[in-house]
Amino acid sequence: MSRQSKLIGYFVHHPVAANLLMLFIVCMGLLSYQGIQRQTFPVSDNNKIIVTATELGASAREIEENILLKIEQALKPQPGIKRLTSQATPSRGRVEIELEYGQSLALRLDEIKMKLDAIATFPVAMEPLQIVERAQRQRALSVVLSGPDDPLELRKLGNELKAELLQLKGISHVDLSAIPDYEVAIELSPLKLREYNLSLSDVVSAIQTHADNLSAGQIKTARGNIYLRLAQRGYQGSALASTPIIRGLLGETVQLRDIATIKDGFSETLDAGRFNGEQAVYIMVLAAKEQSLTDVVAKVKAYVEYKRQALPEHINIYEFVDVTFYLQGRLNMMLENLAQGAILVFIVLAVFLRTRLAIWVMLGLPVSMLGAFWLMPLLGITMNLVSLFAFIMVLGIVVDDAIVIGESVCEQVESQGHSPEQVIQGAQKVAMPATFGVLTTIAVFMPFMFSSGPNSGQFIAIAGVCILCLSFSLIESKLILPAHLAATRLPAKPNDHWRNRFNSGLQKRLNTHYAPLLKHCIHYRYAVIAGFFCLLALAICLPVSGLLRFTPVPKVPHDYPSINIQMDHNVSEAQTLAAVEQIETLINQVEQDIQLQTGKPMMDAMYTRIDHLTEAEVVVPLVPEAQRPFDTFELARRWQAHLPDIPGVKKLTIESDVIDIAEKSDLEYRLFASDADTLYQASRAMINKLNRIAGVHSVYSSLNSAQTEYQIQLKPLAHQLNLSAREITRQVGARFYGLELQRVMREGQEVMFKVRGDQSDRQQISALAHTLIALPNGEQVFFGDVARTVEVPGFASITREQGYQVATISADVDEQQTSLAHVTEYIESQLLNELTAAHPGLTTKPGVALQAQRQEQSQVLMFAVVGLLVVYCLLALPLQSYLQPVLVMSVIPFSVVGALWGHYLLGYSLSMMSVFGIVAAAGVVINDSLVMTDVINRHRAAGLDIKTSVIRAGIGRFRAILLTSLTTFLGLVPIMFESSLQAQFVIPTAISLSFSVLFATGVTLLMVPCLYVMLEDLKRLLSTKIAPLKLLRS
Repeated sequence: MSRQSKLIGYFVHHPVAANLLMLFIVCMGLLSYQGIQRQTFPVSDNNKIIVTATELGASAREIEENILLKIEQALKPQPGIKRLTSQATPSRGRVEIELEYGQSLALRLDEIKMKLDAIATFPVAMEPLQIVERAQRQRALSVVLSGPDDPLELRKLGNELKAELLQLKGISHVDLSAIPDYEVAIELSPLKLREYNLSLSDVVSAIQTHADNLSAGQIKTARGNIYLRLAQRGYQGSALASTPIIRGLLGETVQLRDIATIKDGFSETLDAGRFNGEQAVYIMVLAAKEQSLTDVVAKVKAYVEYKRQALPEHINIYEFVDVTFYLQGRLNMMLENLAQGAILVFIVLAVFLRTRLAIWVMLGLPVSMLGAFWLMPLLGITMNLVSLFAFIMVLGIVVDDAIVIGESVCEQVESQGHSPEQVIQGAQKVAMPATFGVLTTIAVFMPFMFSSGPNSGQFIAIAGVCILCLSFSLIESKLILPAHLAATRLPAKPNDHWRNRFNSGLQKRLNTHYAPLLKHCIHYRYAVIAGFFCLLALAICLPVSGLLRFTPVPKVPHDYPSINIQMDHNVSEAQTLAAVEQIETLINQVEQDIQLQTGKPMMDAMYTRIDHLTEAEVVVPLVPEAQRPFDTFELARRWQAHLPDIPGVKKLTIESDVIDIAEKSDLEYRLFASDADTLYQASRAMINKLNRIAGVHSVYSSLNSAQTEYQIQLKPLAHQLNLSAREITRQVGARFYGLELQRVMREGQEVMFKVRGDQSDRQQISALAHTLIALPNGEQVFFGDVARTVEVPGFASITREQGYQVATISADVDEQQTSLAHVTEYIESQLLNELTAAHPGLTTKPGVALQAQRQEQSQVLMFAVVGLLVVYCLLALPLQSYLQPVLVMSVIPFSVVGALWGHYLLGYSLSMMSVFGIVAAAGVVINDSLVMTDVINRHRAAGLDIKTSVIRAGIGRFRAILLTSLTTFLGLVPIMFESSLQAQFVIPTAISLSFSVLFATGVTLLMVPCLYVMLEDLKRLLSTKIAPLKLLRS
């Protein structure tokens, strides 16, 4: 008796051990389930370092030349850096350092800090560099606070909510937006300054002298130390009003209030929010990488309910964009479809086998999943949309080996009667091929556990869940199921007369229909094999011809669609507000048209947020799914059709897909050049070409349009008066931008105090000529006397990558008009070649997302090769052959046929989710083919001829193969025809797996026997060739 048979026998004869093992797995799974972290998507390991530099008043070009180029030069020879991207904007520079995967982030961070600290030629006015790891946070829940037009009250309440949320246990990061920061501005008119012969620097010095906190040391007394301090710093603008600026000889003083306007309010940035027409503040709660989203959201929701009762009546508070909505929806869908699929599978098993046997087989489903819950935390896998997708995918295959074992035991009991030994023998007959069949499926998924890259977390989640479920299904079917079947005492013949008639009818039709068909197929085996290959070729023609399209990720309709607006950098505040109003009007007009047409609403509310003049978004929460007249994609198409040409708008994008949370376009390409003009001309040419393609929209270039820039040139008089260019620039900047006086903490926020020229004066370029410039001797002259301005083209932002200026061209594709693959082929085979030929010095690359996607596809191909090699080795061990594993594996390509035709017939595009379904189906096909081949080998070992062995194996394994295929297909039917939005992400997987297995049934029952006989033909042919050679040698 083999070791495996002894193990099965032990649990059959000791059912208490089997039940304890099952209860242990179930209890550990239930206990672990409560502690599994909940996330929206898996969070991959961080491999980015961010360097931020600030020099107030500097232009984008100055930031590039004085700071970013020096950082790039210092880090160029640094090993382990995959990509170095920098961006210069007025007053600020940002460098993103992406490390190779596998690098120690802490070690590289220290090395980069040392390199940058060694640079001694940074501008004097530059603030210290901020060098940090990129924060990895998950969006949890947003809260909107709205009310009448009183921004100061909303700001104060927003700060209060933020502070109280941060005091909650487990809440670590809260962002407050859609309202400007506090600022205290001391504004002085040129007339007042000239009247008192003052400069802005004089005013700053006077305030700092009289309004600061100073330490005077300490006095040591017998009672202890007494500290002495001067506390004159003002925390409110009004506290500075009485500050003396000038003291006369007779004691008279000129106070700050006499010469300046003190504004204690908001900074001069366009940050605003509206919710259903009322002014609003937007509060976003973020969770750390290691936190569970559901816990964070539950705490925030409880706080919002409490706070709603405490707020003034005219202030409203709303929960907004709850991301756990999708997570809970997917979990509910999985449980519902699990129950529906289990019922269908149970019915099929009860019809073909026995009711009690079907119950024990179905028990393997919850045991396998609870076992996976138990070990998920040990592998670092969280409960997220991707891992739930993996659970849904594995529904159709997790009980296949239990079906094989149960069917074999049932057959043994029907022929030999019930006893523990017959149960052991029935399980042992197929234990070896069934075990290796599951191991081959695990082997296909195992390489994905070693994924690296931005989406490695998703691959690891899918592979980890599948491997765990299959491993526990192996344990349950080999150790627990036989013990339960032995204790059930199945009768030799079913007690149900209808089941006897059904089984007899099935066996009769196998002998009268299937057996003759199989004989004909074996006789014409080469024609049958050629026919199957023709079907494979026809299926492959579907994607090649464009009849079946490929999209990397299936689109899932968003419940919070939005229109994002990006303005040119040289727009005015009025232009931005006008653009936002036009978009709001468009959305309201489309909503009115929908209600007139269908009588049903789509919109539930409207939220608008404007960030810093150049960016805005309008988010539209929709009514519940069941009440909508159509899906989000149709709404987005109507918005797109009505989008107007708005002056000053640089980019308009509509986000209607849940995956658009990542804000990635369908197409993205990068253009590199050392010359800014070449880059600008090439990007404009590419944009014009893409705009002419039907179905391509939202074409955008990251290269900002030219912005007016005035350069200061000194006149001869400046040198005569001992004025330097730096000093003139400093004084001009002080008037128009301001001089920083101090920073204080107020309401938990840092508030800047500034001294600058008055607002009306700062908004006119003509005022520059009349700006007073202080001379070293204390006298003043007009700017126009000592300097002139020259208008030159400039850029509001400059982006660099790997030492070159770069422009990123992105666009979205309407799949109803054209295919993404077709547009991509045109760009890479024709358009990019035309651009490089027309613009010497220009180089091109795919966008970062597209490049990462292609690297992942190469990685998947490598994993497939490794997986197939491991599968071959696993098949060679039980079959004891070098050629028969090739026979079994030859059916893998045919699992693609059913998937392709299934997508085409049901009207779905192929995606990466479809690929995972095909991978899972390949495991099922290998399992069936392995069991079939093993049974043929055993018949031949018993002395039967090859054709008789093949026919008997086909008849004997027909029921088991049909059952595994039917249960897989029917288990996924509820998902395939699920109409909810949450199902759209997983339906392609269900189609691939179910239709592949369905088609593979014919492959296993007809083609595999033909391939087996063909292999014997090949062996005979080789033996007839080799025998004469051996005779000649002898």
